[in-house]
Amino acid sequence: MRPASIRYLFLILLLTTCILADQPDATLEPARAARDSTDVVTLRKEITRRRQDGSFEGLRRTAILNFWLCEALYGSNGESGVKLAAQAGLDAAEKAVRLQPNSSEAHRLTGDLLGQLIPHVFAGGMRYGARSTKEIERALELDPKNADAHIARATSYFFTPSAFGGSKEKALEHLNQAVSLDPKSDTAHLWLAQVYSDEKQKERAIAELAEARRINPNRAYTRYLTAQIGGAK
Repeated sequence: MRPASIRYLFLILLLTTCILADQPDATLEPARAARDSTDVVTLRKEITRRRQDGSFEGLRRTAILNFWLCEALYGSNGESGVKLAAQAGLDAAEKAVRLQPNSSEAHRLTGDLLGQLIPHVFAGGMRYGARSTKEIERALELDPKNADAHIARATSYFFTPSAFGGSKEKALEHLNQAVSLDPKSDTAHLWLAQVYSDEKQKERAIAELAEARRINPNRAYTRYLTAQIGGAK
């Protein structure tokens, strides 16, 4: 094969890899539905089924499943199990980072799961806050178009007191960036609703909840926030 042909084949393979990387992970769709309906049993079964897969993709999926399990546990009044789920997800995410140190998503998951642990351990903010932020910023450095990393950075800005670097304005910037990168992300709209609600902009908050509900009408967390913020049920 001539050098020009080899280069052409390499470009085709590279383009195919990029296209595949941008596709949703269809194998996780049943688990996403379980998260939406707070089906803890199904999520735990899926996590158990994948537990022996030590490949990068297996670890990434395990981290995602445990992250979703945290949401399902909150929604089903099983908050006592969140710490274990977050820790199990963090263990998988950290292993994924070791296998692929330049994976934006592995760093994002590590930062997000550290954030999940913060309320459930003694002095969680002091122990994990800075590291969580560092991991998420590394994720954005590796891939500025990682919408989930923008959401994670926004939540960090949202929950951090202004005296320690928190900023509602910067949270909104990252969330709007996430929406522009992934218009189908109901999660970005849910966080926009929470920031607007905190800023006493109820109409905007309700509009974001309506958009989240349009994108994904089955998510229990959306119904919970709607009731809390006072929008239409």
